[in-house]
Amino acid sequence: MDKEIAETVEDEKTWEVTWGTFGREMRKEGFIAAPMVAVSVLQYLLQFVSIIMVGHLDQLSLSSVAIAISLTNVTGFSLLSGMAGGLETLCGQAFGAGQYHKLGTYTCTAMLSLLLVGLGSKGAAIAFSMSTWLYVILLLFYALVSSAFEKTRITFSMESLLHIRQFFRLAVPSAVMVCLAISTLHFTVSYGFGAAASIRVSNELGANNPQAARVAVWAAMFLSVTEAIIVSTTLFFCRHVLGHVFSSEKPVVDYIAVMAPLICLSVFMDSLQAVLSGIARGSGWQSIGAYVNLGAFYLVGLPVGVVLGFPLRLRGKGLWIGIVAGSVVQSALLALITGFTNWSKQNKCPLNY
Repeated sequence: MDKEIAETVEDEKTWEVTWGTFGREMRKEGFIAAPMVAVSVLQYLLQFVSIIMVGHLDQLSLSSVAIAISLTNVTGFSLLSGMAGGLETLCGQAFGAGQYHKLGTYTCTAMLSLLLVGLGSKGAAIAFSMSTWLYVILLLFYALVSSAFEKTRITFSMESLLHIRQFFRLAVPSAVMVCLAISTLHFTVSYGFGAAASIRVSNELGANNPQAARVAVWAAMFLSVTEAIIVSTTLFFCRHVLGHVFSSEKPVVDYIAVMAPLICLSVFMDSLQAVLSGIARGSGWQSIGAYVNLGAFYLVGLPVGVVLGFPLRLRGKGLWIGIVAGSVVQSALLALITGFTNWSKQNKCPLNY
């Protein structure tokens, strides 16, 4: 018993947070986040460019395309992307525990599971659909032939079928978390940082390093806040120019300038909630995160937005205030859960591999 206590104390000393440890962790997360941010932004640009091109035709076309893309995201892409988030917990902790062969098995399980619900969407643009499928095919080819996946190769076997229930147990709450979040160009950047946080936290928990997981949490939060300040400040000072990117109509450009301060606040909250959600996925808290998001957006955000937007006639500004209110509640609850987490105790409850 004394030996175990001594080892625990020694671990605490080893992972005492210093500026050197903190800096190394930020570099690790930065290197992980950078390519993920690039991939997320490039994927979103397929939709973003469509909005920009159509927006210069007329207001009706801009509104129609925006609504169509929003419905596609909510009913399709966000759902499947969120369910794929179950892999962040399974693969991250398996990799940290040195169970490399499980990554290929879990990936195969996710692919088989998502095919059951990926039924497609009628009326989707052919060009966008072809681009998306080409991306999937190239990514799968890279995973199959690259030497970087030598230890974690995707393997199709009967063992993949055994993990479907475990995958859905994490995937469904994860999908709820993503579908209730805001889908914007900036959120794709924040989601990249959240994915990096998820990877680092899950790896360290899987490797039995709870103090390192705590350092990863604080490093992710620091990077998130820094990025949010830079983006929101830039957006605020460019508010009178931003509207011209999307439309040639002066009323649209002016209204975007009026909405910019709220958008800046939304950007800041998006950064926080994206990273906190990533930490939740890396720790296996998908169910908790789903309940938090349901409460924040449906019990707070939606009622506030409806009341301000329609009875009080604030219109678009009122609806956006509701979104921000939901994001504030969501971020606050996730921050409290993360802040009061006993990481040593969390580390003693790993997933069953």
